[in-house]
Amino acid sequence: MLALLQHRGPDGEGLFLDHGFGFGMRRLAILDREEGHQPYVSEDGRVVAVYNGELYNYAMLKTYVEGRGHRLRSRADGEVLVHLYEELGADMLPRLRGMFAIALWDRRRQELLLARDPVGQKPLYVWHSPHQVAFASELKAFWGLRHFTAALDLRWLSTYLAHRFVPAPHTLLRKVVKLRPGEAVRLSADGRQVAWLYWQPQLTTPTAEGTLDQWSQKLDEALRATVPSHLASDVPIGLFLSGGLDSSLLAALARVAGHDVRDAWSIAWGDHLPAYDETVWAEKVARHFDYAWHPVTAGTITPERLRQIAYALDEPMGDPTVLPLDVVAEAASRENTVIISGEGADEIFAGYAGYGEVATLGHLSRIPRALRQWWTQLGLKGSGAIARTLVPIADRYRGVGFTFDETAQATLLVPELRMSDRPPAVHDYWAAVRELPALQAMQGFDVRWFLPDDVLVKADRIGMRHHLEIRVPYCDPEVIELALAVPLHWRRSRGIDKRVLRQAAQRYLPPAIVRRSKRGFPTPLTYWMSGLFYDFAYDTLTSRTFRQRGWFMPEAIDHLLAGLTRQSSTVARQVYALLMLELWAEELVDQNHARVNRANDETWARQSAPQLLGPSV
Repeated sequence: MLALLQHRGPDGEGLFLDHGFGFGMRRLAILDREEGHQPYVSEDGRVVAVYNGELYNYAMLKTYVEGRGHRLRSRADGEVLVHLYEELGADMLPRLRGMFAIALWDRRRQELLLARDPVGQKPLYVWHSPHQVAFASELKAFWGLRHFTAALDLRWLSTYLAHRFVPAPHTLLRKVVKLRPGEAVRLSADGRQVAWLYWQPQLTTPTAEGTLDQWSQKLDEALRATVPSHLASDVPIGLFLSGGLDSSLLAALARVAGHDVRDAWSIAWGDHLPAYDETVWAEKVARHFDYAWHPVTAGTITPERLRQIAYALDEPMGDPTVLPLDVVAEAASRENTVIISGEGADEIFAGYAGYGEVATLGHLSRIPRALRQWWTQLGLKGSGAIARTLVPIADRYRGVGFTFDETAQATLLVPELRMSDRPPAVHDYWAAVRELPALQAMQGFDVRWFLPDDVLVKADRIGMRHHLEIRVPYCDPEVIELALAVPLHWRRSRGIDKRVLRQAAQRYLPPAIVRRSKRGFPTPLTYWMSGLFYDFAYDTLTSRTFRQRGWFMPEAIDHLLAGLTRQSSTVARQVYALLMLELWAEELVDQNHARVNRANDETWARQSAPQLLGPSV
């Protein structure tokens, strides 16, 4: 298992064994590189823990445990966990500010505590069998278990097709679940299991009180408190810089914090794709704040790289922005070990274009329902928009990455796999928020699922693939809580998105950057799928291996491939999602034994032996 996770931590390895229980970890050293080895052990040896991530309020937690009489052996942030547990038990979890996956073994109680950070920045999977439980930061680690079988759970295939990811707690593997953001699980040696959510974003109808300046002041204070905590490191830090509002504001706040962040990394598309290139803006921001600016060309994206990324992602994901992210992360890893990035701002500050539609439809919704029905029946001008107001937001919103609707799935999937694309947790969510304003409900869905299961998955897997820790200050729980309390008209109005964030940014950024319209992470997917990747996609999706899986109607696949042109952005997204699904199946499900053997050969050939902590600790 450790061999298969070597990419997550090249700087060290630790192993703990204790009468039928064991865990190990791979370390990417950020703080106290010399002494901060894991597992962490309490003074009396009763509590042992491993963890992946960063605790941004480490200094405060350290002061607390030392005040309770504990003595730390290192400056590594995770060491406080065993002492916090001694004092507070599982009640320590709400006190942790950071990104983390934690495994903690209480030897006296014979209980295991697993926990995932509130927003889902770090992954944690659990596999159950009749006689064994295993957990890991990535699915691929389970292939290192002697009795693990990668059996597919196709109940959630329709969910993947709709969202381009599988929402937590489900995966496409049987008996494997992923902890939800803010979830903890207590497992006892006698088989008892208790799971609970210790944090979720508060979703209520936002207040309408307060001026834009007042809310932007609150946000400014929250960000100025949050960003410096994300800069703690004993290794070089850089940042991803697009020249847009989100990353530019982080660049400014890092300078305000007085931290020596040196490098700014940007993706460059070159002269052949000028509509996607933002380097002129990124360079202006980098020069303005005195960063060493590094434009990275995206020309190294190849079909083979796509296959490698499918393996690295660990779960199937149809988000094409992972491709340029992989290129820029690889380049950044040559100079930096930690990167600051602007993920999360669009979800929590209402930046996506789909959120903007809500404001328009909100005005139309004030028209009496009978009149709207009459209007659409006659097919008068604007009938399409008015028809959408007749459908509740819970029935029409599937998230930012919505790919295959019910009609498309009915044509694509074989009859026995045509199921609801909403798993129980998602169905229950929409029932719970049916009285909320549409924008609040949409953002709540994206914060609970799209952000952790798509956006943050990319940051974690691609970062770890290149031994790079990507930190995302906008995803601090207090920042999220504040953003979801902002009045709706200060989120989007007058055709302006992220109004409260733009207002706060005026204190730090040139007006041209503040006013720039949202670009997202532009990716020329249609250009690629109809050109560079066309033959690769065609060969993969018409191969004997793909057809023998028996998931899709062959004539529907042929129809999609025939419609793949430079004018077919919807078809490009759909074909790409299918391609990434098949590459995931080939690289993980089909090739597991070969990869396990290769990983173990590489691991045991190393000269350094793992650290062993036995039951006498």
